[in-house]
Order: sequence, then structure tokens, then C-alpha cells
Amino acid sequence: MRSSTHSHPAFPGRGRLLVVTLAALAGLSACAGFEPEYRKPGAQRLTGPEVSTLLGGHTLSIVNARGKSYVNRFSKDGSIVISGGKGNEYGHWTVSGDRYCLTLEIDPRQQCMEIYKLPDGRYQMVNADGSLRNTFTVD
Repeated sequence: MRSSTHSHPAFPGRGRLLVVTLAALAGLSACAGFEPEYRKPGAQRLTGPEVSTLLGGHTLSIVNARGKSYVNRFSKDGSIVISGGKGNEYGHWTVSGDRYCLTLEIDPRQQCMEIYKLPDGRYQMVNADGSLRNTFTVD
């Protein structure tokens, strides 16, 4: 019988497999638990008149879904100036039904979004496909 001074685990790599498995499970549970704030209890979708009152003549401080900050200035005449890292963009806004709609000079396609008021006083714009567009406060 040979004796060995080295010990060999019965299942090589088992510890690494356990760590990878636990990390994957933690990631899955975090994803499953994520729910956009506008879908949580207490968030309220604004009506068309509420959207008009909220935006017209006001300035919004916005953080988009990728973390970039912008300032949007809404005039009561329907013009908008969006200020961000790339300078100013200009366009027009309107309310259609209960949705805020935006058309930029650089992109003539109209984009319409729902707006939700969150319990903490912030707001979120939601794209037509249900994805979060941005979170904002009114200055």
C-alpha cells in the first residue's frame, strides 16, 4: 500500500462550484425581487390634465435609466429645451390622452410616455413598452 503525504479531496473543485452556485442563486433572487418603483403600491399614474399642470412652465431635474442627468425646461407654449452633457436639444411637447409626448428637432419621431408620481414625491416617466425612461423632480 502506498502512503501519500498529500491529501486529495474526494470532489476536486467542489468549493468553487458551491461559491459559483450560491452567487448565481443570489443574483437570480435579486433580479426576481426587482420591481420598478412606478409599479409599487402608492405610485399613481397621472391623468392628462395633471401631466399638463406638472410640466407646463416648469423645469425638471432628470436622471435617466442609465444614470445620466438632464434638465428639461417646459414652456407653456409647448416648446422644450433639454440641457445635458451634449449641450441643448430643442423640441415640442404635448399631452395626448394621459401621456406626455415629445418630438425633438433632431429626431422627428414622436415619443410618448406615462408619468407616475411616487410616494416620496419624485416622478417617473415610463416608455410605451413599460420600461423606465427616467426619474425626476420638479424644480
